[in-house]
Amino acid sequence: MLRSWNLSYLAGHAPIIRHTLPEGRVDLGGVVWRYTRQLQLFPWLGIASINYRLSSDEAVADLLRVYDDIIDWKNRDYIPYLDRMGALGASLSNQVAIAPESELDLHAGIIIRLREAVARFVEPRPFLYAFHDYRICWIGDRQDLADSTARQLLWLSSTGDTTDDAESTFFRAGTVEVASSGWSTVIRGLTRASDIDTASVLGLLNLIHTHWCVCQMWINAHEVTTSQLRAGWRHADAHVLSASQLALAAAYLAETRNLNVMLKDPEMLRVAEDLEAHFEVSKHHDTAQARLRALESHTRQLGDYRSEVELRRFQGLFAISAAASVAALVPALAQIGFSTTHIITTVVPLAGIWALFAVDYSPLRRSIAREYRRLSGREH
Repeated sequence: MLRSWNLSYLAGHAPIIRHTLPEGRVDLGGVVWRYTRQLQLFPWLGIASINYRLSSDEAVADLLRVYDDIIDWKNRDYIPYLDRMGALGASLSNQVAIAPESELDLHAGIIIRLREAVARFVEPRPFLYAFHDYRICWIGDRQDLADSTARQLLWLSSTGDTTDDAESTFFRAGTVEVASSGWSTVIRGLTRASDIDTASVLGLLNLIHTHWCVCQMWINAHEVTTSQLRAGWRHADAHVLSASQLALAAAYLAETRNLNVMLKDPEMLRVAEDLEAHFEVSKHHDTAQARLRALESHTRQLGDYRSEVELRRFQGLFAISAAASVAALVPALAQIGFSTTHIITTVVPLAGIWALFAVDYSPLRRSIAREYRRLSGREH
């Protein structure tokens, strides 16, 4: 690790917290698989990741069938979780359905309990992005994963990408070679492959994946659905949005697309850059920045609107007070002997000054400005 990672990067980041979860067995693709699980927490990002590692002693004839079964297996945990979080929505619930008797609790309950426990020690984000993301990684020796098989696994298709040269797709990282299409990654061990090199690549894969998830989370920050509004949720106020802008700009976006700051090993850096490119982290980063600008604009508009409301409230109070004063002036002037002409010449200017402050002329000004632009356009 000291050979590959910059100490300055490690010094500014809390260690990844790892915890082993109970093991299990599952039938996938007609084959019994053993799985181990590890919970990983990235404290500086506020991201939890649960890694499943599946292995089998049986011969596997159709790995793509295994992949399809993995999707069905994890969705029996994922979709009920979305329902519990109120994120399923009418549109999605009409398209996917999990029978109650087939529901599983693989890790959804762990995440819910973890979130509740952590909330006692840290201030949670003011929003919850309930959807999670997954990536699959195939690990084997090169003699077991021929180029044709590797193409199928990279593109999750029985035909693979026939225009792609699998040999040129792989990058070497020590005693292993790596290729990725974004959603699927293949790690092939070379002669005398080292478990340390495999673990290093998996660590990079996890970190790049968390960068993608951070951007995805912020792209959807502070989204409140119609059903949530009906349930009593409210849009964030200006103070919360301001804090989110600061967190997004200072803490999260500074983390992504800074691989040179993280790594000093050219070989590992090339693998990380290839993974980042296939995960399209840069596009997600740009979209998250656009979201930041939208939040900033919304915050300013919200502040301007509140200032305008306060100004109009002040104008209303002033108008009431001034009107009462002018109304009280008329009988007072008559009482001290002012003629009707003197009263009119005294009150009219005061009423004019009152009208300048009490009446909102902004709609009229906007109408005049629109008409002026329309006439100017005709002249040109």
